[in-house]
Amino acid sequence: MQRNRSHFLSILLAGSLLFSACLPKEELQLTQADPIWTQTLPLDEWQQVETAKEFSQLLGEVMQNKEARVTLSAHIQQYDDFGDAVSLATLLGEKQTMPPSELATLSRAGNISSLRAGANPFREALIQHSLEHLDAYPFLVRGLETFRARPERAQQRVSLQEELISFFASQGLVIHFPYEERFDWETYAESITTTYDPLIREDWNEGFLYSLTGGGISGTEGKRLPYVDDAYSLDQATLVVTYLDEDFYEMNTTPPVPELPTPAADAVILTYNVNHTSISQADILFTTIPEVKLTKRDYIGLFGRIVKVRLYRGSSKVKVNFDGTVAAGVDGDTYRYDLIKFSKDDIKLERWKTVNIQFDPDWDMTENSQQFFLFTEHNLTGKAKANAGVKVGYDFIKKEVTAEATASVNLEVESESSRFRVNTELSRRSVLAYVVGATDQGVRTRNGIDYNVKNVGLLHFYFEHRFTDIPG
Repeated sequence: MQRNRSHFLSILLAGSLLFSACLPKEELQLTQADPIWTQTLPLDEWQQVETAKEFSQLLGEVMQNKEARVTLSAHIQQYDDFGDAVSLATLLGEKQTMPPSELATLSRAGNISSLRAGANPFREALIQHSLEHLDAYPFLVRGLETFRARPERAQQRVSLQEELISFFASQGLVIHFPYEERFDWETYAESITTTYDPLIREDWNEGFLYSLTGGGISGTEGKRLPYVDDAYSLDQATLVVTYLDEDFYEMNTTPPVPELPTPAADAVILTYNVNHTSISQADILFTTIPEVKLTKRDYIGLFGRIVKVRLYRGSSKVKVNFDGTVAAGVDGDTYRYDLIKFSKDDIKLERWKTVNIQFDPDWDMTENSQQFFLFTEHNLTGKAKANAGVKVGYDFIKKEVTAEATASVNLEVESESSRFRVNTELSRRSVLAYVVGATDQGVRTRNGIDYNVKNVGLLHFYFEHRFTDIPG
């Protein structure tokens, strides 16, 4: 019987290959009946979503096998320090496509040569079920036949089972179990929900509900749930099919602390609030951000595991002529800072992270205000844009610096693979008036100093200013 099913799938794949080869990409895309919201995705992202969607349904059927569930849980505990995800490649024992961090974990365990040896109920259940029911998933069938048609695989003589393992492992999929610690697969006998990352939306997605009361693999389609979110997954066993993001795995290691650029030798740290007019244009105000924290999970995305924050500073610069005189105008400049990554625990515990950002090496009086832009980076194509203005403190008639705003300049910031979240304007007057002491966000005590905490959206930070008095 198994041989007949494999033979049937081979015929199905051959027919699919012939059919899809006759269609242009645009028509091929429209052969699926998609929800309206997916139609706005670029083609490569749409393909990602469709692959994850169909695999999430296939996974729900496979998870009706108790041994497969137990194997999945064991792999998550073995390979993920956070205990909530594992790559499909690792589950299938494909070393060539395993994430480097999971491969390193396997190597430390000392059994890297035996990854494919012995029984693997998850792999066996997935392949057996796929051989019997893959024809119910046309997008996966199409992906498999494209995979098999690659020149490097065309000459290989392997079984259809091995082709399926290699194909699934090559898709870069990760099975994420957001609250795995709350469920025991040895005794759990209720239902399982599967869902997937829709890319286009961050707070909810459709899901598929599978009953476990029948036992074994039924091959029946799960009940569609129109709304599944993080709160749902807290009490309902929910598996999320998402995409490999090695940035998360890198967070399992302790990153080096960013070094702070060295300020002037005679610079002193401001430990008191000051009137910004007392720090002249000639003086040096070396401004840094030592630490940041995220206070809520709003930026983390649907069942997300990390938040990647990208900050930009927007500032003004008075134009200077070739002869050194000031021109009658001002330019806008933007400065990009290193990516900051937060885990779910970082956010839950409101953990301060050392970043040592050099916000501005010399915050001049002409920079009457500056903008702070916050983006979050994702597995997206395209760019996110933001626009805002900053104020300038320069009297172009008298040709002198002034403490009051006299002009403004508009700024535009673009960030790749990102979503723009928020920006905030920081006036020099206000920042220096609240160097220390509590306002809305409280204080952060560092080296005995109660620094005033500020925020841009959900990101909290504080400034540390080093002041160098230049005699006039």
